[in-house]
Amino acid sequence: MSLIQAERVTRPQGSTRSVAVTGLVATVILVATALLTYVLTAQLGTVPWNSAAAVTWALLAVLLVVGELQPLVVIRRDGTSEPLTVSTTFALSLVLVAPLSLALVAQTAAVVVDDLWRRRSLLRAAFNLSQYVITLVAARAVYALASGHPFLAPGDGFASEDLLPALLAALTFLVSNNGLVALVVALDENLDPLRLLAADLRSQALTSAILLGLAPVAAVLSEFSPLMLLLLALPLAGVQRSAWIAARRQHEALHDSLTGLPNRELFRLRAERAVAGTTGGRSSTAVMLLDLDHFKEVNDTLGHHVGDGLLRQVAERLTDDLAGEVTVARLGGDEFAVLVPTVRDVHEAVGIANGVSDLLREPVVADGVRLGVNASIGVAVCPDHADNVDTLLQRADIALYDAKDSRGEVRAYRPETDQHTVQRLSLFGDLHAAVDADEFEMYYQPQVRSGTGIVATVEALMRWRHPVRGMVPPDVFIPLAENTGLIAPMTRAALRTSLRTLAGLRTTGHDIGIAVNISARLLSDLELPGWIAGALLDAEVPPTRLTIEVTESTLAADPKRAMRVLQELREIGVRLSVDDFGTGYSSLSYLQRLQPDEVKVDRSFVTSLRSDENNAVIVRSTIELGHGLGLSVVAEGVEDAATFRTLTALGCDLVQGYFVARPMPADALAGWLTAASAHGWPGRSEAIPRAPAVPAPRQVRA
Repeated sequence: MSLIQAERVTRPQGSTRSVAVTGLVATVILVATALLTYVLTAQLGTVPWNSAAAVTWALLAVLLVVGELQPLVVIRRDGTSEPLTVSTTFALSLVLVAPLSLALVAQTAAVVVDDLWRRRSLLRAAFNLSQYVITLVAARAVYALASGHPFLAPGDGFASEDLLPALLAALTFLVSNNGLVALVVALDENLDPLRLLAADLRSQALTSAILLGLAPVAAVLSEFSPLMLLLLALPLAGVQRSAWIAARRQHEALHDSLTGLPNRELFRLRAERAVAGTTGGRSSTAVMLLDLDHFKEVNDTLGHHVGDGLLRQVAERLTDDLAGEVTVARLGGDEFAVLVPTVRDVHEAVGIANGVSDLLREPVVADGVRLGVNASIGVAVCPDHADNVDTLLQRADIALYDAKDSRGEVRAYRPETDQHTVQRLSLFGDLHAAVDADEFEMYYQPQVRSGTGIVATVEALMRWRHPVRGMVPPDVFIPLAENTGLIAPMTRAALRTSLRTLAGLRTTGHDIGIAVNISARLLSDLELPGWIAGALLDAEVPPTRLTIEVTESTLAADPKRAMRVLQELREIGVRLSVDDFGTGYSSLSYLQRLQPDEVKVDRSFVTSLRSDENNAVIVRSTIELGHGLGLSVVAEGVEDAATFRTLTALGCDLVQGYFVARPMPADALAGWLTAASAHGWPGRSEAIPRAPAVPAPRQVRA
């Protein structure tokens, strides 16, 4: 008989059971109690307990109890286990050849002993016992109707013509035993009961068929000689071993061999079931994807055995913290997934993810090595973000990609970060060809001194002119390039082109500087300073005319190597600028360690400088901080003359934005610089009014 029913109808302590489920469980218990009372009252006094057949009945009853305590484990398709017991064979044999009252009493005793041994709750034990009572009564009723034997009369032998009725009774036994639980679980989890029943029958069909098919054999053997029942030990042992082997293979197919966690397939199966039960706004289902930061460095530096130990430690920590109905899986490499079947909303899911992030930050000891762990986590929730598993996983992956930009962060899916997803995927294959075909162009945006309007520097910006799609925005192709590893050659090409452009401008009298942004992947290359020194020498550009812009998130990707690379760049004379200053969490600490030449105030603060007092305070404080540390301050995102004048009044050194000039190609830049030198850049007179002319003294005639 299956014990999976009792396991699945009782949730972990503290969960809420619906009124409908409670009512159904109570009804099953009441019906079973009434049937048990009726059968015992009507039959016990009429059974010839002192007959020769009673010895056979007693032996079958003892074997039933013993068999109940020796379960077989069958693994379902969704990875859950189903204990089946060999008591099924002897219980159905009692139904066929013994008084029904004895079958009920023996089964009751077996269930009580097993539930006490396994310390199951009272409700679980009551439902478990009740379903067995109903199953046995239903099987006896079908057998009596099909064979003509009286329903309550003691067994009067088993003949060949009783074989077909016995098979019908076995089928009734199987369907009734699983059907009651399928109905309760389906009602509790809002699933289709017929589909659930079909899944249960498929998972245990072969094993159950063998056990039930042996029942008529046991009935015949018991009539021939009770000792012949011992011959059933061999086929039952074979069934038990076959079930064990099948369960082990199924477990291996659904679990990760290194950590023992569910694998991608099992995670998906459980996610499909959780999503199917999330309807009507009653609750939500959350999926979290975790990626360990710097795991590759652990493998490369300390060896794969240490990396494997780290993965096992992370798996153990996650499973210990996320108990109950939560599924923790390893999807491959250093990527893990967490399925929370029931959450109230996105905020609760993010709260759980933040708890996981904090948990993983505690150092672990892997193979004797103490390691710090950081994880980037992406969160998606059904039905808020998706109504099917494929889309839910895809959007959790998009959120993870967003989280990895800052390393060690938690991000929930946001539609605005997904607006170019299809386009990004379609552009993956075009990037390599674009690098070979030199489809990337450099545009330049001037930075002017706020007090004088004189052009001091231009920022180099990469653009991709796709042969079919036209201009592809940087926020689309830059993340793709970083993900494919092409960002390094692209950045090197951008630097070479920008330095050649600057060299050409210097020959025409425009002695300005140029600023180039460096990605995290290139900043961790220890050969970069030497390469830049060579590129400056080839272009005949002084190192002081090149500014390398880095963001806090870029530095955070690999701070030790990044600081070493930047220090070497400073030593050869290259200027350093902290871009998007104020948007991170460690600005002051990075300024102290990096000692840059300038900071660049993020456009998000500048654009609303005059309308948002908080942003005005941030901009003013950043300028004062920069000057206090001896740094130049650049404000980007200046869109109008009023903002320009405000920044000038605050003492900002350099200004950049559409009000000064939009990014332009090299040939247009040369003409713009010439015009700006002669007449000032467009808008200059509005931002920096010329001093009023002093009239010449009047000539007085003598």
